Amino acid sequence: MLKLMKYELRKTMFSKFILLLITAIAEIAYLIGVFFDWDRGLAIGLVGLMCCAMFGILYIGIESLLVFHRDLNTKQSYMLFLTPTSSYQVLGAKVIENGVSILLTGAFFAALAAIDFTVSVIYIGGVKQFLDLLHEMMVNFQVEINISAQSLAMGFFAILVSWLMMVVTGYLAIVLSATVLAGRRFSGVVSFIIYLLLGWVCGWIVDRCVPVSMVNDTLEFVLTIGALFIEIIVMYLAAGWIMERRLSV
Repeated sequence: MLKLMKYELRKTMFSKFILLLITAIAEIAYLIGVFFDWDRGLAIGLVGLMCCAMFGILYIGIESLLVFHRDLNTKQSYMLFLTPTSSYQVLGAKVIENGVSILLTGAFFAALAAIDFTVSVIYIGGVKQFLDLLHEMMVNFQVEINISAQSLAMGFFAILVSWLMMVVTGYLAIVLSATVLAGRRFSGVVSFIIYLLLGWVCGWIVDRCVPVSMVNDTLEFVLTIGALFIEIIVMYLAAGWIMERRLSV
């Protein structure tokens, strides 16, 4: 399994390097804007970092789906399915590698955002001045902000796991297109519709697992993450089962 994960990582390493390079450029522009009072550089760096975080995490999942589609429909990874490994192992390596990549990338950008925020606050005016300004704004606009760092972290992690669930759902749709629907007209369109329906059903199930009236953020987070991981496992097992019985390479 570890060798399969390394193989999957190598296939997507170049795009991850490009993402890191663009992030470094945006970070340099942001820091120059902070330290040298360059407003345009500050804006360019901030927008660049936000785009890298959002689109980078999205692209990691999308690229994994594109690679998996090529694996099943071209000769790109023909020998992979001839090795003494089960379809569960092949698919499991893809799920684990992509999941680790999404979570680590999310953690990287979250840490980078925290560091940049701290640096800019301290350098531009000091923490106390910033907090006083924030308090004054809240008083003037009569706004009460009751969002803790823990709530933000839990919400961000839930978004990452939700995206991983959608990626694994995409694996199942691709497997259906390459096996059950192979050779049929509009198989791609049908599999995409199935993907959308499965995503909607999974979202509906998660919403039903978390009561609307729940006031405990930690319990709500645990229930949401638990439901998402159960759905990920179900999608993985379904896709692996179909691959084992219907896949022909």
